[in-house]
This record gives sequence, C-alpha cells and structure tokens, in this order.
Amino acid sequence: MPEQLTTAQERLTLAAALWHTPEDAPGLWLKARITLMLTEQDADRAQRYQDALREVTLQLAQEHERRERFRQAVFDKPDATRIWWLDRHLDDLNSLDWDVFKEKILPLVGAADDIQSKAERIAQTLLYVWEKLGDNPGQHARFTTTVRTVLEQMGWTDALAWLAPDELSASDAPGSGRDDGEEPHPVAEAGAAR
Repeated sequence: MPEQLTTAQERLTLAAALWHTPEDAPGLWLKARITLMLTEQDADRAQRYQDALREVTLQLAQEHERRERFRQAVFDKPDATRIWWLDRHLDDLNSLDWDVFKEKILPLVGAADDIQSKAERIAQTLLYVWEKLGDNPGQHARFTTTVRTVLEQMGWTDALAWLAPDELSASDAPGSGRDDGEEPHPVAEAGAAR
C-alpha cells in the first residue's frame, strides 16, 4: 500500500540520513538518501486496494449516519414512531398490527414512558380488572366503591368524574360493600394486573 511504502521510506531515510561508519569498514563514512518505488503493476494494485478500502469506509460511515438520523427522526419520540409505523402500513391498513408495535417497536423508543404509553398501560390494566369482575353487579359495585374510597382518601375527589353516575349510585347500593355507612370491606379476590 502507498502509505506503507512511504512509512518504510521515511524510516530508512531517517536511519541513513546521518553520517555513520559501517562496523566492518573503519574510516568509511556514509550518508544516504533512499527512495523506494513500487513497480507500476504493484502501484496500480495498491491504488485499487486503497480506493476500494476508502469506498467501503465511506459506505459504512454513510450507513451509520443514515441509521443515526433515522433513529433521531423516528425513535426519539413515541408519537413520531407511531406516525412512522402508520406510514409504513398505509398501503395495507389491514396488516397494521398495533400489538406488534407495542411489543417490538415501542420499547426501542428513547422515551417510551410518554403519557400515551402510560395511559395505554393504565387502560389495559383497568380493562383486565373489569374483565375479571365479569357480569357480577356486586363485584362491580364493590370495585367501584373501593376505587372511590381510595380516591377520596388520597384527596383526589376530582378523579371521581370517570365513574359514571349510575356506578356512583350503584356503589352506594345494598350489597356493594357498605353496611349502614361503614367503610367498604376489602375485596377478597384481586387479580394481578399484567
């Protein structure tokens, strides 16, 4: 390679540039300037190799830059990632799978703890609890009463707005966990939210 040839020439020049006497020839003083050259065929081959190496290095640098820009544009914010995912499936919206997005793509996002992700997790947890309650009105009422009590004890009465008016009145109904104004009894069975 050309730079190896240059390095070798510089080392030889440095070694031979000062006056010195060879060990087996006392009284003889030498000083030299050395020039190394490749044959034309070797120089062409070395240049082709050097050009190919530069091209591969440039391609790798460009690919790295492209991926970094893509990551910054798409995976820095969850909303940008959602738009990218939707855009990729515009031609076939039937193949749009948000579950795959949540499991495989969203964890790659730098700030996957955004408000929408948190809201989706909370909604999934509440849906899981609601499905566990089934069609049993007593279970629904007990759960609603428990949630209402927790919100009241935390001082978050403004959060009671999410309970529908019929659920608020049902939570005070007989069999809902309140007996003559007593505090609600703890729910005996609770499913673990996933």
